[in-house]
Amino acid sequence: MSAQITNQTARVLELLKRFNDGQKVCIDSLEKDALWEGKSEKTIRRDLDVIKEFFPNAFELIRGGKGERGCYKAITQSAFDNFLKLDALSLLVQTFNIAQRSDLFENFDMSSDERKILNSKINEINRCYEFKNKPLESKKDDYKLFKKLEHAIEFQKYLILEYPNANGLFEKKEVKPYKIVFLQENFYLACEVEHEMYEFSMFRISKIRSAEDTSKTYQKNPDIAEFIKYMQTPFSIYRQDFRKYLIDVVLEVDKSKAFFFHAKKHLRSQNIIDTKENGNIIVTYKVTQLREIDALIKQWIPFVHVVEPLELKEHIHKELQAYLDYDKKID
Repeated sequence: MSAQITNQTARVLELLKRFNDGQKVCIDSLEKDALWEGKSEKTIRRDLDVIKEFFPNAFELIRGGKGERGCYKAITQSAFDNFLKLDALSLLVQTFNIAQRSDLFENFDMSSDERKILNSKINEINRCYEFKNKPLESKKDDYKLFKKLEHAIEFQKYLILEYPNANGLFEKKEVKPYKIVFLQENFYLACEVEHEMYEFSMFRISKIRSAEDTSKTYQKNPDIAEFIKYMQTPFSIYRQDFRKYLIDVVLEVDKSKAFFFHAKKHLRSQNIIDTKENGNIIVTYKVTQLREIDALIKQWIPFVHVVEPLELKEHIHKELQAYLDYDKKID
């Protein structure tokens, strides 16, 4: 009996070693292995069951190659070292859903079997989530386009984009790509452009028909790079030394809605500077143009009032008056 236990222990330890080394373990291969010589498939499965008993998630059944059956593989810690640790999988699910890229793992140095197991684990966790805010527009071949854009950004190479103009006709534009930006449920390519009217532009990636590589390289303008970090909405506008042109906006928020401004920054520049005796709060923003704050104010009317600037206050009043006048005409 003692010899039998010793033999099984040796076999189980060998299996653990192979799993830990990231090897694929197939029952038909083990039947030809010296350590399992003369052992039946049932015995081999009992050896695997010993590991499963103590380490339930140690390995997963995978599809073997041609002629292989009963194949298993573990995701080793090294596979996660170049990707994400297990306790970050829920964050990965969010990224996975936002990006809508089922081929998310193509960039990582792991085998197809490891990718399949990771996908399986993500799908398990994904049953706990329902994502409503995903990119509004996407195409099935987006992955190839994203890869091309990523390559141009990394190596600071000019790209020639085929993109629709204001009339819907496609034109070719030479750009210096800086970043892929996710804003208000859409992906944009933030670029420096050489144009007599403007130096910076955002191209919605879903509208890019093609992107051609070039051999030309460029140096990033640090002011534009800083602006991209500062951007709060797709309506942010750039001009050189952009911080000098930021507009201060001051709002008063009714105490009944103050919680929602304490709990969340509606724009990155949001700052609560005071609480009045009646419980109302004073909130400030810095924007590149008033259009950036317009939608936020309208969303919270009548609980938000513009304190400064006067131009914005008058603009909101005019739009509300126009709305009321139109309503009267309909009635």
